Amino acid sequence: MTIRVSYKDILTPNQAESLISKLVYSIEGIERCYLAKETEEIIVDPVDDSSLRELSETIGIMLEEERGIRTLGSRTVSEFRRQDGSGNSGGEKRLLVHDEQLEDLCPSDGSVKRDSAVELVQLLDRLFLNYADRRKAGHRKYPSMIALSTLEKCGYVRSFPQNLFLVSEFPHRYDTLRQVKGAADPTSLARPSPYALSPAVCFHCYEELAGTAFSQPTLLTASGNCFRHEAPWRVGKHRLNEFGMREIVFVGEADFVEEERSWWMKEIGSLFRELGMKGIVATANDPFYFSEDAMKSQHQKMANMKYELIVEAGDGSSYSIASFNNMSDSLCKPFSVLAPSGAPHHSGCVAFGIDRWAYALLSEYGPLSQWPAGVREIVEGKARVLAD
Repeated sequence: MTIRVSYKDILTPNQAESLISKLVYSIEGIERCYLAKETEEIIVDPVDDSSLRELSETIGIMLEEERGIRTLGSRTVSEFRRQDGSGNSGGEKRLLVHDEQLEDLCPSDGSVKRDSAVELVQLLDRLFLNYADRRKAGHRKYPSMIALSTLEKCGYVRSFPQNLFLVSEFPHRYDTLRQVKGAADPTSLARPSPYALSPAVCFHCYEELAGTAFSQPTLLTASGNCFRHEAPWRVGKHRLNEFGMREIVFVGEADFVEEERSWWMKEIGSLFRELGMKGIVATANDPFYFSEDAMKSQHQKMANMKYELIVEAGDGSSYSIASFNNMSDSLCKPFSVLAPSGAPHHSGCVAFGIDRWAYALLSEYGPLSQWPAGVREIVEGKARVLAD
C-alpha cells in the first residue's frame, strides 16, 4: 500500500525538498520515497504493510517540524551548457551511451567497476592531484578509519548521524574469542570501537595540524575512500556507501582562503566546460539532519560558505560532483590551528567525488574507446602533465 501525504498549502517547495532529503534517512522498510510535485504529495512505497502506522506517524511528525523552518533555496552562480558535438573545438559528434554499456562498466548496484571505469577513476585522481601540485599542496595518505573523538571535534557525530558507519570489534579476551567460534550470532559478542569509517578526507588534516601555530598558508591534499550510510534502496549508480574522494585543504588568513577557493572554482569550471558537460555551480549546505540545526543550513547558504558543481549527466540524473567550501574558523578553532597571534586560522577545502566524475563521464561518452578524441585527450593530457 502506497502512502500519500499532501503538503499543499503546508510546505513551500524548498521545505518539501528539505523534508524529503531527511525522510530518506528516517524510515526503514521502504522501497522508495519521493515528491510528486505535480500533485504536491509525499509518496512512500513500503516493502510491506507491517509498519504503515509507524511510517505515517513519522512523516506527520517531520512534516510539522519542517513547516516551522525557514528553508532557503539554492542560488545558481554559474551555468554550463552542453555544447554541440563533443564539447571541444573539433566539434566531433557526441555518441549516445547505451544502458547496457554503462551497466557493464558500473553495475547499478554499485558492487564493482570494470575496465574503462577503473582506468578513468585512476586518471581523474591523477588529474586532480596535478591541479593540487600546481598549488604546491603537500601530499598525504590517511587511514580509512577515523577516531570518533576527531569527528566530535568537527561536530559531525551530532549533526550528521545519518551518514555514519561505526566500527565494532571483538574484545581481545580469551573467553570472548572462544565464544565467537561457536556463537549463533557472533555480532552479539562485539563491542563498539573508538573509531568510525571516515565520512570525509579533510577531517584527518585538521587532526594532523591540531595544536600548531604557523604564519604561512598551508595546503594539503589527500585521496581516500569515504563511507556514508545510505538508504539501501538508493545505493547504486552515482550514490554509493563507499566512494573515492580527493580533497585539497587550505589553511591561512581569511583573504587567502577565499582567493584559493575562487581559483579552484574558476579552474574546475573551465575543465568542466572543456569536457563538454552540462551543469551548474550553486550555493549549497551540508546535510544537517535535525530541525534545530536549520539555522546552520541557512547561514551556510546566506554566507556563501559552500558551492557545489552539479552535473546533469547523460542518463538524465543530476548530482553534485565537487564542492568548494570556506569554513571560516569553524574547524581551526576546535583543533587549535592558530596564527602566531593566537587567533584561529581560517580554512577551506575543495572535494572531488572521483567515482561520481567517472560515472558522469561514462554516462555521457561511454567506454573510453568510444570517447571523442578531443575529450579523451583533455583527461589523459591533464592527468599526465606534471605541475609547473
